[in-house]
Amino acid sequence: MKKPVVASILFIIITLIISCSGIFEPKTNLYQPTSLKELHTGFFDEEIIPENVHQSKVEITVIVTGHLYPLIKYTEVYKTFIDSINRQKPDYLFLLGDLVQENNDQEWDTILTMLSKINCKVYFAPGNHDLNYHYERYFGKRDHQYEAEMRYINHVGYRYKLLKDDFANYLFFNPNDSLERVLSYLNIVKPNFDTTRQMILLSGQALWDNTNQEADDPHTWVYKAFSHDDILPEIGSFDYLIHGDWSGKFSLGTFPKDKGQFQIMSVGNRTFGDSLYITCLKISSDTLIASSIPVIIPKESSWWKK
Repeated sequence: MKKPVVASILFIIITLIISCSGIFEPKTNLYQPTSLKELHTGFFDEEIIPENVHQSKVEITVIVTGHLYPLIKYTEVYKTFIDSINRQKPDYLFLLGDLVQENNDQEWDTILTMLSKINCKVYFAPGNHDLNYHYERYFGKRDHQYEAEMRYINHVGYRYKLLKDDFANYLFFNPNDSLERVLSYLNIVKPNFDTTRQMILLSGQALWDNTNQEADDPHTWVYKAFSHDDILPEIGSFDYLIHGDWSGKFSLGTFPKDKGQFQIMSVGNRTFGDSLYITCLKISSDTLIASSIPVIIPKESSWWKK
């Protein structure tokens, strides 16, 4: 056999081997939405590829909170809030929605400056304020919805996320989407769940609350686009449902499901002039213990002056 023929055959064989090994497969999702319709069709790689973290501990500390935009205009209070979080020496900080109120650059600059002082990895679930220009949506307009959602994505990187470690699966959820889209996402990521570990679902809104949007009333568009009857059967494998859009310090309870019950938790904050809290989770291989920790704000702070 002539050498050129042998070389050609070897080239073909090597090419096939490399192709089958996946080396030439694309490493990034080419999903680059340029319109609201496209944005609500696909998912980013960071949304569908699980993040795996190894924790060489017998127990971890997680701080969970939400509804933080009232702090934006009170820099000294925000700093105290961040200091209170860091004192707990958390392994993660979970921020569950409504980080901003108007979703403008000034607000994002403020919170990103504050969050840069956090001494652990921070994860997010979006609230309704974060994914739209609230002043528009409240009056039935969606003219700049694509721009508003992309502003959040450009700062955070995802609307959904699956984090897995030695103790649990943590799914950061976007209840602002339609039910069809939410179920589409769940179908994509379900094969990645490790159901031998604790299952924790985190969202901006309470998935067990049955309040949902009315298509003809824009004032209700701050609510989910679906009822709990629609979503709860689809997330029955989860043990904990935690949300951050809560006008209070802390709430812990249960909600029934087909087999057993969900452990439910509300972890948000009130508006200025009210006491502030963070929720601390102590998580081990088969246990989650939650407690509420007050944020000590100096009495002379402008936070208290209504």
